[in-house]
Amino acid sequence: MAPYLWDRSTYWKMLVLLLRFVLPVMSQPSMPEQSECFTVNGRDYRGSVNYAGAEKIPCLYWNQTIQHRYNTQSDLSGELGLGNHNYCRNPDSDVQPWCYVSETEEGIYWKYCDILSCHMPGYVGCFVDRGTPTAFNGASGTSKKLTIQTCIQFCRRKGHEYAGVEAGYACFCGSSSDVAVLQMVSSSQCDQICFGRTDELCGGDGKLSVYSVWVGTCHGNFSSISGVLYSPDFPDEYNADRSCLWDIILPGSMAIQIQFQSFHISDPNDVLELKDGETGSLLFQIRGGQEPPNIITFQTDHLQITFQSDREFSGPGYVILYTGLGNLGSSVVPFSETMPSNIVDEGPQAQSSHEHHASRNVWLLLAAGSSVLLLGIGYMMWRYLACDWCAPLLGTSPDHSYCCMLYRHKKVQSGDLTSVNQSSMKSLL
Repeated sequence: MAPYLWDRSTYWKMLVLLLRFVLPVMSQPSMPEQSECFTVNGRDYRGSVNYAGAEKIPCLYWNQTIQHRYNTQSDLSGELGLGNHNYCRNPDSDVQPWCYVSETEEGIYWKYCDILSCHMPGYVGCFVDRGTPTAFNGASGTSKKLTIQTCIQFCRRKGHEYAGVEAGYACFCGSSSDVAVLQMVSSSQCDQICFGRTDELCGGDGKLSVYSVWVGTCHGNFSSISGVLYSPDFPDEYNADRSCLWDIILPGSMAIQIQFQSFHISDPNDVLELKDGETGSLLFQIRGGQEPPNIITFQTDHLQITFQSDREFSGPGYVILYTGLGNLGSSVVPFSETMPSNIVDEGPQAQSSHEHHASRNVWLLLAAGSSVLLLGIGYMMWRYLACDWCAPLLGTSPDHSYCCMLYRHKKVQSGDLTSVNQSSMKSLL
């Protein structure tokens, strides 16, 4: 009976306190975790995780694995990331970073390292495909020349959000609702080599490697405070005769910081330029064969990045991180894996344009969720207040008031989800 002794002022005080707690949470966006890898298989991982397997077995030091193939003596240049440490690495371009766990080669002497922060932005993960119901309900196809980007372009042209590759030759397209119900497994289970590229992995046996379709686009508008920009057709090599433009517009930022995570362009006729988006003046230019600085800061809130390749050669490409700075002395903020708006792919077969406002949608969902929470709190308060007001009028106790009975919830039986059959498989090429 104690709750019914509270007066109206007590309930309103409780609501005010809840508002003071919820509203600040709504006004502060949570920063995404920074990725430590920008390749599909994490061969560029240079982090400090030093245990492997689900058992978290300690890794051996690379300078103490002379009896094994990979050690500090086999990486004198340091290009593979080996050294006087026991951190997980991927020196042989395997499925994911790994390390030695035994000094002898009897039994299991190495294991994969499952590193949550080692994922290429745009790579969603490795998921189980049970076949029935199908993992993705969109378009699908097969190809004897399948690559990751081949599937991404196929799904992008079909207007889908995600592309999934499986068994080395199959491509499936889906939406965020499809991805939301999938069961994620270790990336080591997506270990099938793509039929079209031996240095890429296209899912596994009953396992789907999922990517966002914005990866490797040739045009795009970026408005999130930070992000990643890939060369066209990434992670495949960019094609010859590509002319691409990306707009980075960050109102309120005093500067934009650019970091070259990787840059592998050898043809001097292939040019990357950075211009002031307001004046059009050239701020920076780099050609194939040149080495870019690691970090450059431009005092503008509107940056245009263009890339032009000649008609003869292609190459691995580049990965660029950008961050908007509130002032020139502010620290770097982890990049956000948001989809650039106005994605355009100018492939030889078709063009398509999709407008995405991921950051805005996140805020809308957050505001909507908070509103529902507040409405629910208000409803519960109204319910109990109604019991207080109604019971004295009817001369009954709050527990037996007809007013209170009006607010009792009823459990509604929900129907089963309807599965949509996968469309017939058609060749992508």
